[in-house]
Amino acid sequence: MTAGLPDWLMNARGDRPQLRWSFATDARLSDMKYARETGEVLAADESGGLYLLDRRGQIAALTRTGHSFQFVAFADTGTAGAVIVDDRQIAWIDRQLQFVWKKSLADDALGLAMDPFGTHVVVSLANGKNVIYNADKKKLLEFESLRPLRFLQWTTTEAGFLAAADYGFFARYSLHGDLDWSERLWSTVSDLAVTGDGEMIVLAGLAHGVQVFDSQGTAQGSFVLDGTASLVATSYNRRRIVAATLEKHITLVDTEGTMRWMLQPTDDVLRLQMGPLGDHVVIGFADGHIVRLDSAS
Repeated sequence: MTAGLPDWLMNARGDRPQLRWSFATDARLSDMKYARETGEVLAADESGGLYLLDRRGQIAALTRTGHSFQFVAFADTGTAGAVIVDDRQIAWIDRQLQFVWKKSLADDALGLAMDPFGTHVVVSLANGKNVIYNADKKKLLEFESLRPLRFLQWTTTEAGFLAAADYGFFARYSLHGDLDWSERLWSTVSDLAVTGDGEMIVLAGLAHGVQVFDSQGTAQGSFVLDGTASLVATSYNRRRIVAATLEKHITLVDTEGTMRWMLQPTDDVLRLQMGPLGDHVVIGFADGHIVRLDSAS
């Protein structure tokens, strides 16, 4: 440690980012999501804790429960969130982290995502079924995908979402569950991100690196990382991409492929989120530490 900074940050390659804030949950991190409009973070830990952090990394709300949380989802507006409770329940939560409603699920949840405005949530199940609920607890529709979906991400400018299975299937769906397009993939997927306008889609393809697609699912290229790409996030405006590898490297690149910085923390990275302008990154470590790093312009 030097001047309060961890060694892995002091030893950064490239333009070292600044540590804006750091927070530690009471137990290991279960999941974490970032609200792009408010800069807030919603996090859950393995002891049943739910945390809402403001843009300064301070606790805005905290709830401790006797439940386990598998996934969390958070609106970009910060107005609402959702969590998977004990594998087979979905719960809608308010800004005080109180349960507004709960619904039982037919199978274990594999993925969860909330639309940017906090009005709808989609959950994917291990049996290949996918369900969309609105804020009033109403099931709007249920549809089946070719493969069980694990990675879900809503788009902002059009009512729909991107989805990918672990292997072989990548698609875009409308709010009504209609398949707009689908593509076969020849690599395993471990994460998915999309820009605000939906014009750039990014997949973490493990040994195949970071793969970039356009809004129709057509491959546009890839970035080869120093390691096995496991997590990915992108700015709202197609400016930057950040990726983490299984070997614990975190790399920020411009969309032209220029590396801005590279870090090698000592702990496993569980979640990566990026600010809308690409000027900061929020990292959730498996041990429960959450940090915000601000990059040079």
